[in-house]
Amino acid sequence: MKVPSLGVGIGWRAQIADLIAGMDALGFVEVVAESLTAAGPLPRPLARLKARGIRLIPHGLRLSLGGADRPDPRRISHLADVADQLAAPVVSEHVAFVRAAGMEAGHLLPVPRTRESLEVAVENVLAARRALPVSSGGGTAAV
Repeated sequence: MKVPSLGVGIGWRAQIADLIAGMDALGFVEVVAESLTAAGPLPRPLARLKARGIRLIPHGLRLSLGGADRPDPRRISHLADVADQLAAPVVSEHVAFVRAAGMEAGHLLPVPRTRESLEVAVENVLAARRALPVSSGGGTAAV
């Protein structure tokens, strides 16, 4: 998998949207996927960045790729829908332990450093990658 060169980017937050809008040399803006509603319109500042040709990259926080449970298909679907909405060349997600047995930690917890944990994380990443789209511009899913 070859991740396209994206240049210099910044994480989008509504509180600094005006500052980001004034930046000229942006290659991309990372957007927390869970902060967007895939079915609704983009917040205006993000829509303006997209119209300028700034690549918008959805970044997930809640798939729990490092957890023992398989990623929730609804969460993967949401990340995929957001990626479609943004016409994203890549998507990203933390490899972290977020949830187990239906309980949310509320944080990105470290993955145990064992061979078994690695094998589970690899299976979870591959399952997520199969379900995540990218723009037709030759991009690659990255988790």
